[in-house]
Formats: sequence, C-alpha cells, structure tokens
Amino acid sequence: MTSTPDTSDQDAAEIEQQLAAATPEQRERLLTDTIRTQAGALLDTSLADDGNFLENGLNSLAALELAKNLMVLTGMEIPMVAIVEHPTPARLAHYLGQELTHATS
Repeated sequence: MTSTPDTSDQDAAEIEQQLAAATPEQRERLLTDTIRTQAGALLDTSLADDGNFLENGLNSLAALELAKNLMVLTGMEIPMVAIVEHPTPARLAHYLGQELTHATS
C-alpha cells in the first residue's frame, strides 16, 4: 500500500467548488475520477471505472483511509460501509452523486 495523493485544503476547496457547479453527469464524472485517483494511489494500481476495490486489494484499513480522503476532498460524510456496498469507482461515484443531489435539493 502506498500513500494517497496530497489532499490539501486547496485541492479540497477546488473539488468542492467544481462539484457544486457541476451538472449531475459532470459531478458523477468528477467523483469517479477523484475516487479512481485516491483508490489507485492507495492500492498502487490503476483502477478502471468498474474496477472492484476488494478484488484489487482494498482492505479495511485502506477503505477507512479512502473514506477519510474522500471526505476531506468532497466535504461529504462518507461511511466506510458505502465503499463496501458500492465497490467500484463508478458505483461509489453514482451513490455519492445522489447523496449530493439530495443534500442540495
């Protein structure tokens, strides 16, 4: 396992602004890309949109780190169980996109 990309305050603010201004489709793409980057760095692999986290070596510690990093970057509360229930970048992004839509409506 390697360290994740820098999750600086500037990166987090930029992603939060992009998410707020995006259409639902753009939001899901941004989330998918962010999740792929974060998970790929943790797993030291390149994940496809439909790459399964667990099949690529994600364990409970890495899932916790992924959830923490995504919370910092998106400003969303992300339970670790969401990563298990939505085990690919695309599925997790879809779930988070729906959560963002519900939170802003």
